[in-house]
Amino acid sequence: MYSNRITRQLTVNLDQQHINVRPVIKGAIKEAAHTLTSAYNNASSNNSVLVANSWLCHSSSKHDEFLYVLFKNIANAATLASRDYAIQVEGCSGVLVWSLQRKRPIRAWIPPCLGGTLRLARLVGWTSALKSAIQFQPSCAKMRRKLMAEDEDYITIHYVGVLPHERNKGYGRALLQHVLDKADAAHYAVYAEVSDAYNVAFFEKMGFIVRANVVTNNIPVFLMVREPVISPQSPSPIPLIISPGRRRNST
Repeated sequence: MYSNRITRQLTVNLDQQHINVRPVIKGAIKEAAHTLTSAYNNASSNNSVLVANSWLCHSSSKHDEFLYVLFKNIANAATLASRDYAIQVEGCSGVLVWSLQRKRPIRAWIPPCLGGTLRLARLVGWTSALKSAIQFQPSCAKMRRKLMAEDEDYITIHYVGVLPHERNKGYGRALLQHVLDKADAAHYAVYAEVSDAYNVAFFEKMGFIVRANVVTNNIPVFLMVREPVISPQSPSPIPLIISPGRRRNST
């Protein structure tokens, strides 16, 4: 792990204490998918590569369906991997999907089910469907491995989105801070891929730094990393306990 870990007194935003962050349960997966669809349909999406693939559809309704099917499968896969990996705020006004990346043992993210990928293929074709179906895995794998080579374990932010009419209420910040608090306690770095200038600024305000950038489908992607903020009062890491995933027939 990097030796130049940040050590400073942690600050708490009192307003965020009143924002309710909870796991996405099975019954809320469709609602979470609708939230992410609405968020990424907006011009300030933080994944232009994903949106570009969705516009290969020939109508706005198929464009929306493409994003919805993708996000529904992602949210479902995340909750099956761990109940912690998909979180929502204020009744799914905002949603964030993340995961813990381990080197030992190698831990692969669970892909969407084949049925979801087939449905995407009917909308935009196999190539784009397969590309989009693995978007929640870091798309710049080679550079990511290089950047995170010194970290045995680290956290990846896959998707975060807030309903357009619910923005500027601190929901996105609360979702991200929920994960960052876990990372800080465990002394884990956090990795994210961002392809929109507005969201680069948002992540920078949360302590992320652009470590590299690549071009995917003629779209620049910024690879951002946040080193853990270690409190002088808690210099030793607290193990991060990941809850098991839900059973397929459970909530």
